[in-house]
Amino acid sequence: GSASNSKYYLYTGNSYWTLSPFNFRNGNAYVRYVYSSGHAYRNNYVDTSYGVRPVINLKPDSLNNGNGTASNPYRALPNA
Repeated sequence: GSASNSKYYLYTGNSYWTLSPFNFRNGNAYVRYVYSSGHAYRNNYVDTSYGVRPVINLKPDSLNNGNGTASNPYRALPNA
């Protein structure tokens, strides 16, 4: 994610913060953000109004059925 890449799965064409801070220093929360070009940056404290886009990565075999809709949500495998 360090190079501009419009095919990267985090690319939206907008700048946004990811979910969790990776560091706290001098009273500042340092959070990764993705710039509108697709570059992912990490050395910035939260001082700019960007949107937020949480990112969750799942193992491919962690869900066993459902299609993600409200009437048929994804369901986790037992012990996943």
